[in-house]
Amino acid sequence: MSDDHDRGSGSRTIALLKLIAEIEGPFTLSQLAARASLPSSSVHRLLQPLVRAGLVERTTGQCYQSGSEFLRIASLVMRQVDVGRLARPILQRLWAQWEETSSLCLYKSDSQRAVVVETIQTPHPLRFVIEAFSEMSLTWGSLGRAILGSLPPDAADAAIQRVSPGPLSGLPPPSPQEMAQVIAEIREQGFAQYRNEAIDAAGVAAPVFRANGTIFGSLGVTAPARRLLPDKIPAIAVTVKAAAQELSALLGHCG
Repeated sequence: MSDDHDRGSGSRTIALLKLIAEIEGPFTLSQLAARASLPSSSVHRLLQPLVRAGLVERTTGQCYQSGSEFLRIASLVMRQVDVGRLARPILQRLWAQWEETSSLCLYKSDSQRAVVVETIQTPHPLRFVIEAFSEMSLTWGSLGRAILGSLPPDAADAAIQRVSPGPLSGLPPPSPQEMAQVIAEIREQGFAQYRNEAIDAAGVAAPVFRANGTIFGSLGVTAPARRLLPDKIPAIAVTVKAAAQELSALLGHCG
């Protein structure tokens, strides 16, 4: 077998693995062949060593799916991923466009709080400061609420029950009915917004998801309310949602 043939088979195998990783759920040989623009006979031949290695598995009928070994390798790789490094250029683009503090938060399921893992501060002297590694409530602020609105109902209800007075404003906690309405709006719009004139704070954030569709955290823009005016929200929301979707895709999410 020639070197050219080996390289060709290797390239096609790599291309197949990429396609398999992008497919949600089981797939047939013909479906994979159509996506790969290859004859079914060629795809079947290329799949056999992947099946033997556990990277692809047969399911019911004539279907295939990602194998346990493929998932194990993907999990090991994701453990080594520096999410802050992945997010930095995305946050930098948001910061360059709006010149406001751009941050990434990680959801901590054990405490049902958000922790800031990456942030770029606004260049303006008047700013709402968000410090790296600080923790935030899920019920106050756009970054926390973007996570809250993406939790399963039981987890969201539990987080609402743990709500406390506003950490900066001292305002009484919103009622469960108020928070239910907030969550419904976030789920409908795909982003969270928050505004508090009393402490001069406002923000827009969107959820970031893991490969399996569970919530990873949130990404957003925060600024003094006097500068982040309501008429700016729609345009900022578009860019924040796109940024969150980009980072989710880098984490393997295909939603």
